[in-house]
Amino acid sequence: MCLSAFVADIIMEEIGKVIKTNKNRAIVLIELPQSCDSCEFAKFCRIDKNGREIVCRNEKGAKVGDIVQIETSNKNVFKAMVLHFLLPLFFLTGGVLAGKKLWQTDLKGFMLGMFLMVMYFSLFLFIDKKMLKSGQLLPEIVKITEKRTPSA
Repeated sequence: MCLSAFVADIIMEEIGKVIKTNKNRAIVLIELPQSCDSCEFAKFCRIDKNGREIVCRNEKGAKVGDIVQIETSNKNVFKAMVLHFLLPLFFLTGGVLAGKKLWQTDLKGFMLGMFLMVMYFSLFLFIDKKMLKSGQLLPEIVKITEKRTPSA
């Protein structure tokens, strides 16, 4: 299975309720499925007792109380995977190999790899803030499935 076929299968589609809006952003509350109870990785998700809160682009103009469908594109999932997992691994491995070649010791190679990975994560904090501000990797509200009913 090639990488592009793997990436093509990854897409996040969720239905949730808009709980807050701010300009062209919205926070959408996604109720937790029962499968989260038995998931080993659930502890890594930002989950509170009501569900997951996800910051989304709000190009559709959803309002607080609307039920919306959100989606993350394949391209954004792939970018996030590269930034969060592949590049740090590349810097660690490359540093270990380069350090071992330069100094002929595993310890110095490991230290160089760790140094490069820490430098990457330091740079990543800046990149992450910039991407969050631009909204590049944020999920997008693609459909308002149910409008809120105004109170009388």
